[in-house]
Amino acid sequence: MKMKYSLVPSRAVGDKRLTFGAFRTLAALCLYTSQRGICYPNQKTLAKVRGVTRPVITKHMGQLRRLGYVTDLIPIGKKHKNAFKRGNRMFVPTTEADQPPPLEELKYDILAESRKPDVY
Repeated sequence: MKMKYSLVPSRAVGDKRLTFGAFRTLAALCLYTSQRGICYPNQKTLAKVRGVTRPVITKHMGQLRRLGYVTDLIPIGKKHKNAFKRGNRMFVPTTEADQPPPLEELKYDILAESRKPDVY
């Protein structure tokens, strides 16, 4: 791994709702986060960095999403040849009020839009 350090949102340090494992997963996720807060590592990569199994990462990611440390974005680009889906694309806000960069689409907005009933 070529990253030497990770910038973690300071609000996570004192958040008592956040488990130790979820905090470490957030720190691992932040290894791949751009200056704009965008990242796209897969859970297998995070599990390797953390030295845990992928189901553990899945559990931690759920906690990070619920607490607002990670927001899912719509992936861009083409799906890899043997991949199940296009991949992950996430936004890690520094503060609770931070919004994703302009032109980014939130995954839950698109899903909610597709589930709305047709109105006649």
